[in-house]
Amino acid sequence: MGFFSNDGIGNIPGLLGWEHFLYILLSLILVIGLLLITHKFSKEKIEKMIKIIFWIVLILEILKIVWNLTIRIGTTLSDWIPLYYCSLFIYGLGLAGYGKGRWKRLGESWIFYGQIIAGIAFVCYPSTALLIHPLLHVLTFHSLIYHSLAIFVGLIIAITGYFQPNNQDFKNYTISLLIICLFVYLLNEMIGTNLMFLNEPLAVWPLENIYRFSKFLYPVIISLAQVCGTYIVSLGLYKLIKSLIKK
Repeated sequence: MGFFSNDGIGNIPGLLGWEHFLYILLSLILVIGLLLITHKFSKEKIEKMIKIIFWIVLILEILKIVWNLTIRIGTTLSDWIPLYYCSLFIYGLGLAGYGKGRWKRLGESWIFYGQIIAGIAFVCYPSTALLIHPLLHVLTFHSLIYHSLAIFVGLIIAITGYFQPNNQDFKNYTISLLIICLFVYLLNEMIGTNLMFLNEPLAVWPLENIYRFSKFLYPVIISLAQVCGTYIVSLGLYKLIKSLIKK
């Protein structure tokens, strides 16, 4: 038993217990604290920060993979292959920090339009944290840091004006992610995984109802929801941020 062991310390709390509320509180503290520190950063500092955070989350992800392959009991491919919607944060940071031109813009789009909502959704429904691990577990804290950073970076690039939406974003963002969703779905079919939860739903009743209604339509609907839904909500969030800044 221990923080880095397979079982962690304590019981698996699930949702809406004090552990879950503490998890949400810790995420809020981390996000707000980082925003307070960086909200006056220049664009040059933001770009440098993106590169630093890229290496932080990349190292965290590598350590997670190593842990899954060496310590986790009964690990599966779905546990460690970094091809979930939230995994796009890593690739988005790499493109935003080191890419040029349209690749850089694409990375920034993945972060802003996708990762704020994805990060918030995970903190509210920590499917690979408190639903399967105790609060005091290495992967619980890995997920907390990772998704809090995703929320933070998405917000800070909008708040500072580093990223400003334009009319080309919708086409580039949606087409690129729908291609990724198609690739992941086919990969799931070939190797028996459930990456991006495209082949089977999480234990959330709307998703389960869609799956029961049509197993064929489920991956189409969930792909469109993850891609188009996050875009629309994030665009509304951007307008809200700008209206609050003007006040």
